[in-house]
Amino acid sequence: MLFASTGARRRRLFARVALAGSGIAGVGNVVEGAITGGVDALDVWPFAVTGFAVGELLTVHGRERAARTAQVVASVLSAVVGLWTGGAAVRALALGRGADWLDLAVGVLGTLYVAAAAALLADRFRGRRTPAGV
Repeated sequence: MLFASTGARRRRLFARVALAGSGIAGVGNVVEGAITGGVDALDVWPFAVTGFAVGELLTVHGRERAARTAQVVASVLSAVVGLWTGGAAVRALALGRGADWLDLAVGVLGTLYVAAAAALLADRFRGRRTPAGV
């Protein structure tokens, strides 16, 4: 029992640190985007981390439905950021311009994330169908 409470405390601490750090980074990115006049795809990334941290804190406090909603929003935001970043990098390569390798890597990870989510959803929907006569 002692270890379970220690684990829960660690999870809460980690989620609070992630929430504070990503909140500060997100606000900083929004201010920078307002000053420079443009928002980069990776400027939105801290908000996905914020969503996961909020989901974790809500889970620890017993708000399962709200936690699930926060995690779904964070997952969609992660996928959008990955595909947006990767798409811009691939477009730059196709046009013969240089591309940042980090942007390409984030794009690959975003694509894999979307593919894994699609496979999980397909498996979940396939499992709901039952053969006739069973």
